[in-house]
Amino acid sequence: MRRIVMVAALLALAAAPAVMAAAQTQVMGGPLDGTKWNVKVTPDEAAMKKGEKVFDDVLVFDGGYVSMSECLKYGFKASKYTADKSGDGWSFQTEQMSKKQGKSIWTADVMGDAVKGKMVWTKADGTVLGYMFEGRKAVK
Repeated sequence: MRRIVMVAALLALAAAPAVMAAAQTQVMGGPLDGTKWNVKVTPDEAAMKKGEKVFDDVLVFDGGYVSMSECLKYGFKASKYTADKSGDGWSFQTEQMSKKQGKSIWTADVMGDAVKGKMVWTKADGTVLGYMFEGRKAVK
């Protein structure tokens, strides 16, 4: 009997790394995966003075990547995102690149069905534009 208990304990220990790896794979895929967010993106005062306008966008999280519908039109491809547990919600960050348009960095907090954050767009010519955005989770 004692031998059976020891074998069972050894099997459980051997399986533990596989269970941990499966749990990590889920988290590494992205805790926001499978969600869409309708947001309003508003340029800060300096960006408005440079002619930037308010626009609507849709953030889509899938497979550890996030894309922004309007930004895709400017050549910004879907990018990997990182997310950290933050209280009852999540904080996420991503950096997107466009060969012609430069890079944009998005950071935000997600709480329930609301998202709020900022985006900084550094254009290819070095111009830096700041934006705030907020919105709600899209209903499926």
